[in-house]
Amino acid sequence: MKENLKFTKQNTLAVKGIAIIFLLCYHCFSQKARLYGAEVSFWPLSEETAFMICRGMVICVGMFAFLSAYGLTLSIKSSWQDYCFSGHEAAMFVLKRYVKLFFMFMLPFFFCASLTFLTDTSRYRNGFWENMAGVVMDFFGVGQIFGTELMVNTWWFLSLEILIIVFIPFMVRFYKKYSWLIVPMILLPGSFLLEKHVHLTKYLFVVPLAVWFADRQILERLKSFSPLKNRVMGKILKFLFLTGLLLVMFRVYDTRWGVLHFEFLLNGLLPVVMIWWAYEFVIELPVIRPVLEFLGKHSADIFFTHTFVRSLWMTNVVYSFRHALFIFLFLLGVSLIISFILDFIRKKLWYNQITGRLAERFLIWADNTL
Repeated sequence: MKENLKFTKQNTLAVKGIAIIFLLCYHCFSQKARLYGAEVSFWPLSEETAFMICRGMVICVGMFAFLSAYGLTLSIKSSWQDYCFSGHEAAMFVLKRYVKLFFMFMLPFFFCASLTFLTDTSRYRNGFWENMAGVVMDFFGVGQIFGTELMVNTWWFLSLEILIIVFIPFMVRFYKKYSWLIVPMILLPGSFLLEKHVHLTKYLFVVPLAVWFADRQILERLKSFSPLKNRVMGKILKFLFLTGLLLVMFRVYDTRWGVLHFEFLLNGLLPVVMIWWAYEFVIELPVIRPVLEFLGKHSADIFFTHTFVRSLWMTNVVYSFRHALFIFLFLLGVSLIISFILDFIRKKLWYNQITGRLAERFLIWADNTL
């Protein structure tokens, strides 16, 4: 493997850029109901083909989850090279990462909640106390875990993110003992024992894959590997193989039979192969790279806010553009404007500095108390 080959933070941002594009397309065009009765053209694709492609883009969830677990593993490795840490240290690691996630989400939460209530587009339709419970659970990112009503369904991913943060120290210690064998050890019971179609469990196979890939630099090894002595021909062969593999897996994933028998496997494997494919052939292209990195930088804000724009605040405006490309570009543009506004607020209120100090003081208190 080349010494200078590394899956960098810039690469991570670029992959997040791809994932956020997939997310917008999936939410906008994966089924007829998501068009809200609008007549939408997908030219030059047929409507059926467009729906099929966009349905497959749900792998963006697994891509985000993999990148999260990958980064958490590298963070643990940088602090404990041999993965030997105490229970207290593991608890502080989990708490630190949760606090970071909490403060990252807090400003978009208040922005979206305020506009939603001001425009009377809230989805909270229960009694007062049930609504208050939903707001509190949303605020702390655990609405999906506790089963309360979510302000928007997209926010369920925060609960998965929290589960991954809690799960990672256990998975890393498990990996220390069994190495790559944790992959089949998680795959087999996950495939046969876990309930089907449950958001908080069906994506967990990415976690052992991410731990293994991060520790052994698997992405870098895969990229540096050439099946032929001629590296150009080897690259072409890898492109044909990976593209064909993705197409086959997407096809299986789009069938009831495939989901019934291989949902847990595919929800882990498909995002990883997609990231490998993008790392090999897309995210380092000169023109595409800065665009994807830019989208990746704003991906969190877009993730938190775009559903409000699409389904609550501006539904009729979004789908008034009639063509899928223009709908996508408009939604992306508005979501980016909101992200710019949030960045402006962060800068003017010294948000990152203030929340950073609050987090530091809280963690010092927790370290001395727990």
